[in-house]
Amino acid sequence: MTQTPETAVAHVVESLRALMDISDPTERYRASRMVEVAVTDQLREVRKDVALELKHEHGKTWREIGQVMDGVSAQRAEQISRGK
Repeated sequence: MTQTPETAVAHVVESLRALMDISDPTERYRASRMVEVAVTDQLREVRKDVALELKHEHGKTWREIGQVMDGVSAQRAEQISRGK
């Protein structure tokens, strides 16, 4: 099933709200930090996959990919494709 960006974001936000169900504030904070690391890592992978797909399946140049990725430089787009 194909999702829209809005639907995907709504699912993530809904999942994050589950943190509020942790009654102990110290544990809630610890869980929020764990989620932050996991989400950051996953977003890095998503962006890497996007860059590689645009390069290899759509024949885009690094410059064009950088433009798609909020106007980053060609060099930065290539770095993103390496997961950096």
